Amino acid sequence: MKRTFRICIAIALLLTPPALFALEHVNTTHHAGHRHAQAMAWAQDEQENEGDGKIVLDLGDDGKELKMEFVKIKAGTFTMGAKEIRDAAPHEVTISKDYWIQTTETTQAQWTAVMGSNPSTRRSADLPVTGVSWVDCREFIKRLNDKIADQLDGKTAGMPTEAQWEYACRAGEPGRWCFGDDQMLLGEHSWYDKNSGRLMHPVGKKKANAWGLFDMHGNAYEWCEDWYGPYPSETITDPTGPTNGEFRCLRGGSSNYSAHETRSASRNENRPSTRGHNFGLRVVLCQVPPPAGE
Repeated sequence: MKRTFRICIAIALLLTPPALFALEHVNTTHHAGHRHAQAMAWAQDEQENEGDGKIVLDLGDDGKELKMEFVKIKAGTFTMGAKEIRDAAPHEVTISKDYWIQTTETTQAQWTAVMGSNPSTRRSADLPVTGVSWVDCREFIKRLNDKIADQLDGKTAGMPTEAQWEYACRAGEPGRWCFGDDQMLLGEHSWYDKNSGRLMHPVGKKKANAWGLFDMHGNAYEWCEDWYGPYPSETITDPTGPTNGEFRCLRGGSSNYSAHETRSASRNENRPSTRGHNFGLRVVLCQVPPPAGE
């Protein structure tokens, strides 16, 4: 009888408001962790190696190897945008074709191998190339396609559309960042104003997202192909942005910008000719459709 009474008292104490609050906090944390685990599992399932899940190109000359690595992003549907981001109304987007995206931002060594010069102010082979305009990036892409034509196997290099960029960045995660909503974890994945010293850092040193992509949050801003404009509200497949405009899109935030700017849905824009000190790029590969009739 005494033992039963003690058990009842212990249960009553556990159910006092502070204990209930603690239990609620644990439960909330558990559900958030469970949601992220589900997203990670989904992402990893989507990215199962099918034999062509990774592409490695060699930009080296004179027998010197200089790799540029890409991972395959499988077609799928996701919610693009966020209601608290300017001109980024959430809407359903379908990516109808697989593509490959560079695992890191394009480095200074890679840019120099293609262009013959390095526009970056702070220089090191493994830092992201910066100080490049959208126009510069288009010229880089043109020369890259020429340089590695024999390695592309029916694909072509380009800059990602905004939709391709955000789909790859999220890797199945609907939250603010590729790892969820907990800003305390941002420093594990990103170089931004609170941990970077407002400087660029070597690529690939932070944690990758579930699809093996590094520095999607922070370090260098990344040019995208699209003109800038408000998102449509309706469901859309393979969006490429407005047909014309004044500004081109930039994504990912940078080492001297706030956490908010590094979010998966955050957007920036600038004139195509602007060579921002923190503007870089990340290359995508897309399959070229066969000629009509084949």
